[in-house]
Amino acid sequence: MWPYNRGSSPSPISTPSPVLGDGQPAAHALRERVLDHDPPGERFFIDSVRHHERRVTDSEQRELIRAFVQQEGLHGRAHDRFNASYAKFGIDVRKQQRYADKVFRRLRRWLPWTIQLGITAFAEHLTAVGAHTLLDDDEATEKIDPQMLEFWRWHAAEELEHKSVAFDLFHKVGGGYMTRMLSVMVAVLTLAVPMLRITKGMMDDDPHVPTRRERKEAAAVQRRILRRQAPLLLAYLRPGFHPWQIDDTELLAGWYPSSEVAHAI
Repeated sequence: MWPYNRGSSPSPISTPSPVLGDGQPAAHALRERVLDHDPPGERFFIDSVRHHERRVTDSEQRELIRAFVQQEGLHGRAHDRFNASYAKFGIDVRKQQRYADKVFRRLRRWLPWTIQLGITAFAEHLTAVGAHTLLDDDEATEKIDPQMLEFWRWHAAEELEHKSVAFDLFHKVGGGYMTRMLSVMVAVLTLAVPMLRITKGMMDDDPHVPTRRERKEAAAVQRRILRRQAPLLLAYLRPGFHPWQIDDTELLAGWYPSSEVAHAI
């Protein structure tokens, strides 16, 4: 388990522009995949973990839960500020967030709390795989504006730090393999279409109309990222899986000494 960063620390970087460094959409797939559930989804994650917190008596696990809640809350506030900057470029993020809020409110009403926590554990795995890419794949991130990339890598590092908290809590409260797989199925059936709709809505609002060459370049980046991510994503389906079987300690150890954000915290 990676030792948590201070958790309550505010983001020390200013809100960057969401535009890519050269104005091209080649990294849109990576950007939008990370944006999909922020911040309405982060509030959903926090609520699902907090609901079960009272069942944890171990002091160390309670501290990990506290740090998880702090970090996710911080991410939500940082993303609220970040997403507001999209308005400058004609992209109505508020409309997409209202829709995401509606989707997650339905999940809260309809789903048992154990399944909600299972969805959180699965979503944290997806986020951790995206975070792994942000810290490990320079080619996938080379067209992202440097300030924007620093923002995302700060978020990625903190996501990797707490990537097993919801998973461990899920098993602590009795979630087994079948319930974990049911949660995956429910997440795919209830969230895949809304997330695609949100991504399409944002890209439709984007005033930049990609050329055919840019679309081909973006598709090539998407395929290459997916090929690299597929084994990590599919690992979640193994009965004996645990998030830290994908060991990100070297990525975190390499990022913190080199990051201006980490030095400012």
